[in-house]
Amino acid sequence: LGFTVLPDFIAAPDLASGRLVAVMDDRILSGGGIFAVYPHRRYLPAKVRVFVDFLVQWFRTREAG
Repeated sequence: LGFTVLPDFIAAPDLASGRLVAVMDDRILSGGGIFAVYPHRRYLPAKVRVFVDFLVQWFRTREAG
């Protein structure tokens, strides 16, 4: 038992089922964001760029829905 701050995409199923209860919604700031931190772009491996692009698209589709 306790309190936590979770992103909507993680908490939504449990909030919908009633396993979690939202509290203090008026006290928590929205729009915090998720950040990808990686080395300088000059030598950024293609697989890192593809992964970051995937994450951007994945979160955009969940944000809109």
